[in-house]
Amino acid sequence: MRRLIAATMAAGLLVGDLGTAVCAPAQAAAPFAPVTIPTPARASHRWAYLTLLGGAALVGGSFYFSNRADQVYDDYRLETDPGRIEQLYDETVRNDWLSRGTLLGGEALIATGLYLRFIRRPHGRAVGLELGPERCALALRF
Repeated sequence: MRRLIAATMAAGLLVGDLGTAVCAPAQAAAPFAPVTIPTPARASHRWAYLTLLGGAALVGGSFYFSNRADQVYDDYRLETDPGRIEQLYDETVRNDWLSRGTLLGGEALIATGLYLRFIRRPHGRAVGLELGPERCALALRF
């Protein structure tokens, strides 16, 4: 009995929906209103390119300090004067630290430059409300 009642109700809903769709008034075909798409403002990537250039310069500088540390270390190994040995060792350690620091700093600047150029979007309105005689629209951008 329950199945019969459920089937009758489903048929009634289906026929009711079909009846309203068949009897819907026809609307005159009107042309669509033209939609203008604003051109986005071109963003300058100057800071991204400067950051990439600075990172590349620091990475190149790390090779100089690494080679300089190797040269001073070779001199350290051949030196026989104890005072000079200590001075050459300290200079080797200093150049080694400078090499590591400039390499890490350069890699960080390159990563930052890539982020600024390709990942980060330029600042814009995150929420916009357009009101007009024909529409009311709320746009959310993430």
